Amino acid sequence: MMLPSKLVGGDTPKCLVVKVAGSNESNYTCMLRYTIMILGLLTLSILVLPLVLPPLPPPPLLLLFLPVFILLLLFLLAFSPSTLPNMAAFASSS
Repeated sequence: MMLPSKLVGGDTPKCLVVKVAGSNESNYTCMLRYTIMILGLLTLSILVLPLVLPPLPPPPLLLLFLPVFILLLLFLLAFSPSTLPNMAAFASSS
């Protein structure tokens, strides 16, 4: 019977861990560079676009209260009593 290490080229799990850990550092730096670049471009667009685009009219009053309505709905759902039966009470009664 062949061991799995012989099927993947004879590398022991320790060697595989070292290989992954060695390449992980370069992946981290590459991902960090992309993240910094994306955040920099987003910051630049937030600073430049208001200067370039024309001013917009204010939104309707109902649209301004939409987040407040959503928050109230979430509070009502969070603090309303559940209509589901308590399954723990049914299981312990037997």
